[in-house]
Amino acid sequence: MDIRNYFKEQYPMPGLLGVEKLAAIYIGLTLLFTVLYYGDMESSALVSVVGGRAAIVAITLLLWLLYRRRPCHATYQLRVVFQIALLAYWYPDIYNFSSMLPNQDHVLASVEQTLFGCQPALVFSQVLGGAFWKELFCFGYFSYFVMIVVMVLIVIVKRPRRFDSVTFVMMCTFFLYYVVFLLFNSAGPQFYFTAPGVDAANGIFPFVDDWFRTHSELPANYSGPFSYLVFLLHGSETPIAAFPSSHVGVSTVLLILMFRLKKSWGILMVPFYVLLCLSTVYIGAHYAIDVAAGWVSAIIFLVIARKLYKSKLFHRPAGFDNLHRFGHHHTHHHHHRHRHRH
Repeated sequence: MDIRNYFKEQYPMPGLLGVEKLAAIYIGLTLLFTVLYYGDMESSALVSVVGGRAAIVAITLLLWLLYRRRPCHATYQLRVVFQIALLAYWYPDIYNFSSMLPNQDHVLASVEQTLFGCQPALVFSQVLGGAFWKELFCFGYFSYFVMIVVMVLIVIVKRPRRFDSVTFVMMCTFFLYYVVFLLFNSAGPQFYFTAPGVDAANGIFPFVDDWFRTHSELPANYSGPFSYLVFLLHGSETPIAAFPSSHVGVSTVLLILMFRLKKSWGILMVPFYVLLCLSTVYIGAHYAIDVAAGWVSAIIFLVIARKLYKSKLFHRPAGFDNLHRFGHHHTHHHHHRHRHRH
């Protein structure tokens, strides 16, 4: 692909992009939650929430101005990639709100115990103990982040005309999960099993209420490079977002999208996907029922995201597909206007 095509001036898309509208809606929703929880939130959390969103709005506006000044694929994709990069901010930010809610892990763990007669997250790592298995499953867990990056790179380089739709569906899926996590507070086995009074081996799962509002640390536990990477990731994580598993849900959506882009790419992704689904339980990030819920919610959220993409709120202007194609020069628009005057 000729890199110069990325910088050819094109007919600009007016207003906010679909992913920017999604972010704006989510910002509005979380600011409403901030008002509701204002009396209970720590001052540091309030500063993080309000300041973070102000910075995001400011940078989004600057990127929009840059795009208006130089409308091309490079500036257009920069706006989208910035919103994707913000996932690193949005995920831990959920803790500022969900920690206000009572923890529901006792319900999830009890259901798990009833269904399986044990805790798969506990038994799995015991049966397949040792550094080899730990590294393998940590590699599978870490591959989740690689999948996201690979998907974005593929649509940028190989499928530029699918860039808008694929990135929208992906980001919409993320935000749908985040809304669920704002309403349902669960920490996952790796956090809950360390809470006072919990005895996972004997099926004792007390209600810990807001324990994780003040206890959010995980002990260092790694044996190699991939477990260390996962530890670093979890070092910045907080006890949130266990049910349903967004790791499983988002990766399921990515797998489906990859198959639709090209079947061979989807086939290559399958082993990493399977390992990822298993790893979420193995490392204790999720209960087994979280994985099942991730599969079900992925299909539901994919349908919702695709419908939203085609809705009036997020649809692109008529003719945009023809005018904003990769390498299509802006002068076409001027030529069309000139011909219309005659």
